[in-house]
Amino acid sequence: MPTNRELFFELLKKKNKYLTRLVIKSILNDANNFHDELELYKNFDLDVPYYDEVMQKIERIENGEPFQYVLGYANFIDKYFEVNPSVLIPRQETEQLVIDLKTMIEKRFSNKNISIADIGTGSGAIAVSLKRYFKDAIVTATDIDQDCIDTAVSNASRLEQDVTFIRGDMLEPLIKYNIKVDVLVSNPPYIDGPKTIDEQVWKYEPHKALLASPNTKYYEEIIKNSDKVLNEGGIMAFEIGEDMEESLTAIIQKYLPGTKFFFVKDIYDKVRFLYIVDEGEKTYA
Repeated sequence: MPTNRELFFELLKKKNKYLTRLVIKSILNDANNFHDELELYKNFDLDVPYYDEVMQKIERIENGEPFQYVLGYANFIDKYFEVNPSVLIPRQETEQLVIDLKTMIEKRFSNKNISIADIGTGSGAIAVSLKRYFKDAIVTATDIDQDCIDTAVSNASRLEQDVTFIRGDMLEPLIKYNIKVDVLVSNPPYIDGPKTIDEQVWKYEPHKALLASPNTKYYEEIIKNSDKVLNEGGIMAFEIGEDMEESLTAIIQKYLPGTKFFFVKDIYDKVRFLYIVDEGEKTYA
């Protein structure tokens, strides 16, 4: 039976593109029930537990299956969220969206008890994380897919966050139940074809959460109906794809003429986020 150290370096030597240092450490932490890298290194010379099961997982990862699906969870900010092939794997860029939006909410609403809606919630990572930050907020999340709703409900329950999840298409559940919110956030599908999608993502992650034709389809649907759900003085926040500034600007000017908005770059220096506000937040960028 190899030790954690021996298996770590044995797997690195394979030079498989999917077996990165991060992935190998994640697999070993999971097998040992460790919670961080330091704990793994302190126990690097212990035998690998459940070795046969670990190697089965390694084989799946070598064949291209995302390690988060193999483990059944993904890290988002500082918590683990259940993931499965019905939901997108939460990404670092979306963490930035949540953290930046947290700062905007604190500046704009001060101590007011606010209401937040996450549209197309998937695993529930955005909605649950915002509820963690704003304990007194009323948080509602929608998704058209029942499997996504079930996964999001499970995540909220496990992390002990009171979020209301409603199945339905985009804003339709909010409009149906006359739900008004101060903050509207969404990371909708925005890819208009498989040619621009990473091969691994296309093979394993849900196409319904990726594809939109045109790529502005869901942004336009939300923006044009936002007056039905967004309170006066509210914020809309979106994760967007590359090179969408011009088309999204045209949509905003069509449906919300005169409204302030701005785009923000992600940690990779790519324009990744769109914020639409009533006033005074443009300096935030």
